[in-house]
Formats: sequence, structure tokens, C-alpha cells
Amino acid sequence: MNGVNIDTFVNYEKEYSKYVKKPQINGKSLTGLCPFHDDRNASFSVDLKSGKYTCFACGAQGNYINFVAETRGISTKEAYTAILEDYGMAKDEPESYTLEDYAKDKKLPAEWLKDNFHLESGKLRDGSGYIKIPYFDINGKQTLHRKRFPKGAAQRFKWGQGSAGKLMMYGEWRINEMLANKEVILAEGESDTQTLWFMRFPALGVPGASVYKAEWTKRLTGMDRLYIHVEPDNGGQVFLAKMTEKLKEGGFGGRVYKWSCGSYGAKDPSELYIKNGGEKAAEMIKAALKAAEEIDLDSFDPENAIVDAPVKLRMPDGWICTDNGISVLAQSGDPVRVCRTPIIISRRLRSQETGEEKIEIAFKRDGKWQRASYPRSVIFQSRSITALADLGCTVTSENAKSIVKFLGALESENIDRIEAVESTSSFGWQTKNRFLPDHAEDMVLDVDPSLLGWAAAYRKNGSLTEWVRIMEPHRKRYVFRFMLAAGFAAPLLKIIRQRTFIVLNWGSSRGGKTAALKAALSAWGDPERLMVSFNATQVALERMAGFFCDLPLGIDERQLAGNRQESLEKIVYMIAAGTGRARGSKTGGLQTLKTWRTVALMTGEEPIAQAQSMTGVNTRIIELVGPPFDREADAQQMHQLSSLNCGWAGPAFISYILKAGESALMEEYNSMQTVIKKMAGDRNGSHVASITTVALADSVISRLFFGENEADSHKNALSMAKEVIKGIRQNELRDVNENAAEFITDWINTNRQCFDDDVKAQRYGFINDAKSMCYIFPSVLREALEKAGFSYRKTMKWLADEGMIETEARADGTIKYSVTKRLSGKVYRVISLNMESLLNDSNEQMEFSFDGFGLADENDEEMPF
Repeated sequence: MNGVNIDTFVNYEKEYSKYVKKPQINGKSLTGLCPFHDDRNASFSVDLKSGKYTCFACGAQGNYINFVAETRGISTKEAYTAILEDYGMAKDEPESYTLEDYAKDKKLPAEWLKDNFHLESGKLRDGSGYIKIPYFDINGKQTLHRKRFPKGAAQRFKWGQGSAGKLMMYGEWRINEMLANKEVILAEGESDTQTLWFMRFPALGVPGASVYKAEWTKRLTGMDRLYIHVEPDNGGQVFLAKMTEKLKEGGFGGRVYKWSCGSYGAKDPSELYIKNGGEKAAEMIKAALKAAEEIDLDSFDPENAIVDAPVKLRMPDGWICTDNGISVLAQSGDPVRVCRTPIIISRRLRSQETGEEKIEIAFKRDGKWQRASYPRSVIFQSRSITALADLGCTVTSENAKSIVKFLGALESENIDRIEAVESTSSFGWQTKNRFLPDHAEDMVLDVDPSLLGWAAAYRKNGSLTEWVRIMEPHRKRYVFRFMLAAGFAAPLLKIIRQRTFIVLNWGSSRGGKTAALKAALSAWGDPERLMVSFNATQVALERMAGFFCDLPLGIDERQLAGNRQESLEKIVYMIAAGTGRARGSKTGGLQTLKTWRTVALMTGEEPIAQAQSMTGVNTRIIELVGPPFDREADAQQMHQLSSLNCGWAGPAFISYILKAGESALMEEYNSMQTVIKKMAGDRNGSHVASITTVALADSVISRLFFGENEADSHKNALSMAKEVIKGIRQNELRDVNENAAEFITDWINTNRQCFDDDVKAQRYGFINDAKSMCYIFPSVLREALEKAGFSYRKTMKWLADEGMIETEARADGTIKYSVTKRLSGKVYRVISLNMESLLNDSNEQMEFSFDGFGLADENDEEMPF
């Protein structure tokens, strides 16, 4: 093969532009779409000075000879000849490459090279020349040699026959000379070693990053200082990584430094010498060695070569990961980059809910380390690992297989170093009495990236002292006080075995309802980011409830839901149920069922429960009617201050709970519930339990943050509960069946003419005033009830149970709610309704009083405990 340097005549811009689509020139570089794969992101780059190319997507790289060989489907030897023919440079006779030519290239005396390093010229069978570089052992015996071909040749280096298993450092036969100064420079390759010796620097050459063996370190015994030269490119980082790894493994006892000629604009000592001459280059090297950075082999990350990597891992053989990305070592020992983004495995996450394991990867993008977790089936499959591309990793379908192979080898090599930690997909109480946020340091929150913003909202700002100062004056109003205490109640539900409930503050606008909601949420984090609105789907609220388990769920602006009463009631039932909807998975099983315990804090300008709402809606909601603040200005101030001082009180409340213990809290809850039951009289148990839970939370925070003693905290909490119960009683809707009874009465009276014998329009039925009976056609009553939002079947059953309608027993034992009657000489099937009993029920009123329940008046200091 000819030894002509093609860099001197090939027009790389012209040649590469023939194959690279959408080429763009930027200085001495050409970029465009890679011709070796379906490239859409201009991943291909060419150095127009040297002709070397790299594709950062598929990993293809080489010189122009390699490029021609690949694109034309020929050998590199044939490609070299073809290039010469294209440019009219081909010769009939092969050009020789001699020791004199090499000496001229390196600006070193040929005789000096021959006498000191025993270099000599050689020829291949085709007449092509090369330089034979012999290697001698410490005793001066030649054990192997390497052939060096001229620049531009298809193959630059080739080990001589019989070299396998005999590799060593270049210059070992001079180690005894170096021991006099007890220091040596380690460089890559022979020419740098020769140049350093010529400038009187003791040096040893390592022929390739992956060649050095740990056992060779024994040959350096007696050296006090070792200086590793790092070339300013990816290969230099690979060399540094491998050398430090092997030196540590080999037990080197001296001091190790790293230095580089890169600061002088040179790749290596040989280039520095050629550019500046021996005297000046020697001064530069002396200065560089004096400023060399010492490496602590015990703490240095030899495998990763990334100083700020989040974990220190051993690199598997044949791979290297640096700031410049992931590279695989070719057979020659040179690195071939497969991915521009450094990617490592940082942790293994095992879900405490499902037992499934995920892999947390860390990758460096734009100078910052970022983390993400994926199932093992994603990380270790080439078809799915391309999901990392969405996060900014340079992973493509072309290099995915290589990245998967690297990560698999990385895990195998570091199974003892990659930490396995428990993970969870929700906040709140965890196993072993842990709580997130702030009280489960050994757990990892593993959530979908879409929830990371919500997770980040649980942060601290300002101070606890200032938060207490801001909140204290407004607790004089029971609406604000109850909302604030309700924000602390959610973590208590698990301890006192109570179910989820809802607190709704509704009333006219400009009353500070949203400001009070922010105040309650500010105990845990940034209220602006934690709060959601009713302008959300049921699925979204379900996922948020599951995520905010054992924490308050703040939902603002009920009016954004409009007139979607059915959807609103579904949301109420869903949140109160504490369980999401069962859904199938892609694999044929079921997705993990979302469950939660929470206190949902809601605001709006109107109530949720309506006259036709199911009774369950009303029993699940504690309504607070009216403004939480005395003045609008106070509410405006709270909007700002709640965000400036947040995230302190909630974690402190959890610390108190953990210290106090469940039995003490349960005892306090039971004693408060006894009193509140007496206050509520015949109130339903759900409301009593919910109000007692908030009262317990209020009593705790009164002692913990607001300086009240135990007696005062109980008294004030019960006074607040008393006001809430009054408000509920005054604004409470009756049972849905009672509302249905009232509706039927009004509907009959309104449509009286449709029951008369002389009716000219549609007839609804018959009325017998003497017997106070109304006979209604079933289809007409069904339509009227369902149009008004009532359940026909539920209403009929209630009327039958209450004896307000006649029923008919079927042969199978079931009850029919319509009966046959002869009316006006004809037989009809009708609903036979007793108007007198219906009217009495619809007008029934229940009395309510707080007298005799053991709670003192406001001016009475006596307590029921």
C-alpha cells in the first residue's frame, strides 16, 4: 500500500458532501445527516482538516479511507488505492517509508532513534514501507515489536507475529535509569516516549488504553511520583481512567499526578515538540509538570472518569464512560463512542406496593446530572430504551443495542455497589412507621415525571415562627380555624381508623375562601403549587388523591364545574371512598389500584349537595358557610404570606405524632368524640367522626405551635366544633327521600288540573279528596322524578317502607309498587299515594339544641373533662 499522505490533496468538503445530506459548514467542520443510518437530526460530523468523521447517533467513525471503503463496499487497501486514482496520485511502484522519513516527521535525529531505541526500516511483501519498533524487557532482551505505517495509511499500527501475551510498556529496559530520580512520565504510544526521552524526561509508553495490566504496576516499585499525560480528547479521558484503575488495583504506593499539553494547544508531547522546538517545549513541559494535579487513588473515580458522578462504579472491561459519553474499546484499544450522553445506573428501586423493581439511571445533560427511573424491561431492551431520548439522552434506534449492552455489563460489574432502596409511588404513611415527606430518608419517591412538579411543591420557605405569627390572629374565626386544622387532619385518619371526608367552605366571593385554603396547605409546602381546581377530570383527581395520600387535597373554585351535578357527586363519592377505579393493564392483568386517606379541602360560591343529591353526598361533606376572614385586606395579605412562609408546620406535626404515639392520640380522640356526640345529638356518625378528627388536630396544633396548654386547647377545639355543628344544622339539606316527598307534594299541587275528570290535556291520574288519596300513572311519576334528578326506584321503595303507598306482592315474593284500581268505571294500574301521610312527612321539622351537652358557654371556664 502506498504511503502518500492523502490529507495534502483530498478536498474533504467536496467528497463528503457527495454522500452527506443537508451538509452545513461551520469553520473547519462539516455536519449533516449520517449516510450510514436513517438520520433525521444531523448527527454526522467531519473534521475537514484531517478527514475524520464521527456519527454521534450510530457511533460510526474513522478516516476518509474507512469512509470510502464503507460507502463503496471495498477493503481499506482498495479504498486507499481508489482515492489515489481519483486524484491522479497513483504510482506504479509502492512508496517506501523509512526510518529517515519517520525521523523527519518527528523532527528527531535518525541515528539517535536507531542507537537508543533500535528503530529500523522494514517492507511488506507489496513493497510498502514501515518502521519496526522493537520492545525490550528490563534485561534488554527483545520480546516483541510493532510496525508503524505512515500517516494516511489504512492501518497505522500492527503488532509483529508472536506478540500475543507478551505486551509491555515501551521503554521498560530503561526503568533502572529512571529509579535514580524516582519519577516517570506515562504517555500513550512510542513517539511521545521517544520525544520525552530526547528532551531528557524519563518516560514509559503505554500502547493503548486497554493494554496496561494491573500486574505491570510491580515494575514501577520504587517510583515516588508518576505523571500521567492526558490528551485533550475522549481518548485521553479513557487513558486516564484505565491507568488510574489499574494502578490502584496493582497497589501503586507512590504519588500520582495528571497533566496535559492541551493547555499549550498541542495534543501530545510529540506535537508540542514539533511546534515549539526542543528547548521551548521542555520548558513548557516542566511548567506543566510543576502544576500537575495530584490524584488520590483511594477517592478518585478511576472507572467513570467523571468527577461529579452521583455514584462511583467500576467500569466493565471493554467500556468507558466519561463526560464525553459512553465508548467501547476496539480491538486496537482505541475508544469508539457509542453515545454522546454519559449514562450510568445510580440505584435499584423496589416498590413496597407491588414488589416490582425499577432501574434508576443518571445521565449528564447540559452540564447537570439528572435522574429518571424505568422498569427493568425498558432499560434492558433496545426497543424500549429509546424512551430515554425524550429526556435528552442521545439514544437512537441505531445505538440502543450498544447502550443496553453497556448498562447490562455495568450492573453485572457493580451489583455490590448499586444501592437497592425501597420506593413508593405516593406520599403519606409508609411501612415501618415512616412518613413522606421528611420522615423516610431511606425511601425513594418513584413517580411518573408528570407528578414531579407536585412533589417538588413540598418544600420549605421562610420560617415556622413567621408562619405561626401569620396564622394566629385569624384562628379567632371558627371557619378559618376549622380550615386550618383540617389541613393537619389527614395524617390522623390512619391512626384513629377514620375514613376520608371533605370540608367545603362556600359563600359569596371576596370572602377569602381561597386564601384560607392556601393557609391550610402552606403547612406542608408551597400552596400555589399544591392547590388544584375543579376544572380537572375525575381520573386526574383520582391520581392526585392517591399521590397525596395522608395529606390534604386542596381543590379550589367549585363553580368551575358548572352545572355538572352528576360529575360533582361522582367526585365526592370517589374521593370519600378512598379507592380508585380498577383498570386493566396492557399485559392482561390489572393496574395497581390507587388507594388513599385524605381530607379534601374544597371552596366555592355554592354548595355541592343539592335537594336531589343522594344522602351519601351530604354525609361525606362538612360544610362551612361564610367568609374565613374579618376583612378582605386580611385575605389579600394571606395570599402572599402563605407562600413566603410554608412547609414547616406539617413535618413538625408528624414529628409530634411519631413521638406521642398512637395510643395517646386515640385516647384524646375518644374523649373528644364523647363530648361532640352529645353536642350533635341525632347528627349522623360520619359528621361526628369528621368533626372530632379536625378538633383533635386543632387541639394538637394549639399546643404545638400556638402556646396553649392542654385544657385550653381542648376547650377551644370543642368550641370550634360547636360552631361547626350549628352551621351544619342551619344549612343542612334534608334526606333525599324527604326532599322527594316534598317534590311530589308540590308537583301534584302544581299539576292539579291534570288529575281532574274534565282534564283537556294529558291526564296524570286521579285524586280522591275524601280519602286524601292520589292515584298517579307510574310512567308519569317516573318521568317527573327523574327529570328533577331523583331516583324513581329509590323513592318508591322509601314510600313503600314508610307506608305512604299501597303495594302488591308478586308470586315470587317481590313487591310491586303499583296497584290496580277501578277509577271512573275503568281499571288502571297506578301508584296509590296517601296524600295526608306524604304531606305530614314533607312538613316535618326537627328541633336542635346544645343545652345539656356538658359544654360550657363561652364565658364559663368549666370543662367536661
